[in-house]
Amino acid sequence: MIRNLLITLIAISLLTMMVGCGEERNLSSGDDTQDIADEFGGFTATDEAAAFGDPALAAEMTDDEDFADEILLSPAVDSIVSDEEVGAYVLRLTWGSLNYDSTVNQLTDWTGSLTISRGAVIIRKIIRFEPGQDYILPRTEPTLIEWVSQTSTHYDGILVNIYIPPVDTSDTINADTPITVSFETEPFSVTYNITDLASLDTVYYLDDNINAVAVRGHKLEPMGCPRGFLEGRWGHDSTGTAIFYGRWLAANGYLAGHVKGYWGVDADSEWVNVFYGKYIDVFGHFEGLIKGVYIPNPGQGNGPSKDRFGGKFYGHIYDANGSAIGDLRGHYGLPRENSDTGMGFFAGRWKTYCNSAVAVDDGFDE
Repeated sequence: MIRNLLITLIAISLLTMMVGCGEERNLSSGDDTQDIADEFGGFTATDEAAAFGDPALAAEMTDDEDFADEILLSPAVDSIVSDEEVGAYVLRLTWGSLNYDSTVNQLTDWTGSLTISRGAVIIRKIIRFEPGQDYILPRTEPTLIEWVSQTSTHYDGILVNIYIPPVDTSDTINADTPITVSFETEPFSVTYNITDLASLDTVYYLDDNINAVAVRGHKLEPMGCPRGFLEGRWGHDSTGTAIFYGRWLAANGYLAGHVKGYWGVDADSEWVNVFYGKYIDVFGHFEGLIKGVYIPNPGQGNGPSKDRFGGKFYGHIYDANGSAIGDLRGHYGLPRENSDTGMGFFAGRWKTYCNSAVAVDDGFDE
């Protein structure tokens, strides 16, 4: 459904944004290159300097910290992880001020836990933990992770793998019991069914107009198509240009590259909200062009709500010839009214197409 919407919206637009593309308009000669530039807001399928030659992007949008999870030393956990029939998931959780905001002066205590009702959960990455302040508590159970975390101007988070061993069908009690995943902190708690993780892509905003929780997941299949995460800043630069930039992450949480682009109302339609961008690897090599639509969708009501200060984006990834090779989608949040950066955040997921026989209900076509 979303894919059809994208095709329709993008087809009727002129595909040229009202904002400029700066150095990205340094195009090589040739009709093919010009056609690609026209179709993708000035971006072309060329290599770049690493991190687009932006020292701030290179310094801030780096890899997360590897975590050597002690629970992996347990023979029981090792047997679960190595089971060929195990169900495997990746879950990325971030909490706090999802965009850097130096005007935030309050400390929020996110000390809490992640619990699964059966199986094993392994910490693979810790995200922006500050030494001496934020840390993982000693693991005591394969189904439980506990941490100490406090945030103010930025956010913390973890990336975990969840392994669910097959159930003996003769065990009718466990076979019929739903497997749950629970995130619990004082500011916010939520519980999911394990089947939700394959398409999980949600941002919850707290009422303090500062904090939010982003929860994203994938189901991992041995022969499945490549997939991962993207995240960074979404807002306006010092000249007022509507931009986004950030990290392109593999499903295992490792930094695969950087993404950069522009967003705004299409110049021809005057109502279609479009974005264009480009993805490069960590060395600056061209990996893909991106374009799509974003949809402001403010939430209503009291308590934590979805999309109250931003909206959602949907798009495709394209190769050098302009052919679609994958999908991306996610959420963006606008900066606080008194923010000194002019930048909010975006948090999403991506996947590329392949000939895999494995079918996963991953939510990209909703």
